[in-house]
Amino acid sequence: MKTVLKFSGIISSVLAIVAFILLLATPGVKYTASVAVLGTGTTSVAGTACIFGGTDAKYAATWAGLLAFILVIVALVILCAGIILPMLKVKALDKFAGVLNLVAVISLIVSGVFAFCIVAAFKAANGDASGKIGNLASASYSIGAGWIIAGILLIAAGVFAVLPAIADFKSKK
Repeated sequence: MKTVLKFSGIISSVLAIVAFILLLATPGVKYTASVAVLGTGTTSVAGTACIFGGTDAKYAATWAGLLAFILVIVALVILCAGIILPMLKVKALDKFAGVLNLVAVISLIVSGVFAFCIVAAFKAANGDASGKIGNLASASYSIGAGWIIAGILLIAAGVFAVLPAIADFKSKK
């Protein structure tokens, strides 16, 4: 357990980096549309289009994707600071490091939850697919597998980041 606690900041950072890459590199939303004359077709929307919007103005940016992106960056910066601050061995920074760790934990867990909210945010930002495809009979939306894995990894990174604080709290009792 002590080795996990010793490297929990690094483990948390690695999980957050992998999740960050998955958010950007994998499709965020897939939707299947049935058109009366043409049949059924599936469209995948890239993760960057779910976060920032499409470059061709086909898709609008989503609040959940943008907030997840920003919170992951904030958490990564804080986790890197949490790894570097103890190396400086300045006693005045110990309480500050605890607050930073708490902010990183909250950022990671909230960004993981926002990663799971991407379908609802995409539908809210872009409306129904009928405006994009024409004579649409029905459309069904699903979250991309990479975003599911990224959400799980972000929440797991938040749990790993909070482990040293829990162990420290239990040892002081």
